[in-house]
Amino acid sequence: VVKTEGEDLVPRSYWDTLRRSTSQALFSDLAERADDISSSLSDTTLLVHFFGKKGKAELNFEDFYRFMDNLQTEVLEIEFLSYSNGMNTISEEDFAHILLRYTNVENTSSYLENLRCTIPEEKGITFDEFRSFFQFLNNLEDFTIAMQMYNFASRSIGQDEFKRAVYVATGVKLSPHLVNTVFKIFDVDRDDQLSYKEFVGIMKDRLSRGFR
Repeated sequence: VVKTEGEDLVPRSYWDTLRRSTSQALFSDLAERADDISSSLSDTTLLVHFFGKKGKAELNFEDFYRFMDNLQTEVLEIEFLSYSNGMNTISEEDFAHILLRYTNVENTSSYLENLRCTIPEEKGITFDEFRSFFQFLNNLEDFTIAMQMYNFASRSIGQDEFKRAVYVATGVKLSPHLVNTVFKIFDVDRDDQLSYKEFVGIMKDRLSRGFR
């Protein structure tokens, strides 16, 4: 992967990017490749998208980053839309269901009840908030280092400290409502503090969901 300087990262739908870059390449040369069965079987949409129909183009860092970011965004959007029912937000309880679904937490009802008691009126989680949280989870290891400092000092972490640690470690800004919702889900002793065990341990288990 060749990293070049000075290119702007312009957010664009993964599918729009894929269609724009590959539609002509995939269909304009069907005739010339009809007699080359092995080539038509080995070239994939991604190979053509990344390296051109002749496989000689270079893939730079910014293009690959944009591709991965768009792909992850579309996957998250599918998950978000499955809960939003056409609305612009999902409920805090649905957000909790998504976070707890692939963890080792056996009794999720206690977490959900904790959320209902502490946030009785639904405000909703927007897609931007939803996406920013999963961007943060993609960089959980960097945040974990910061949390371990508090753990070694036998200290929990408050909402302002949590938000600041997330931004310093990952560069992601979480909204106050999103941070408050996370605390209400995982703060089982309701002291408005999160310990390493209460949050990081559970989220690390969730990240292994792809291997289950």
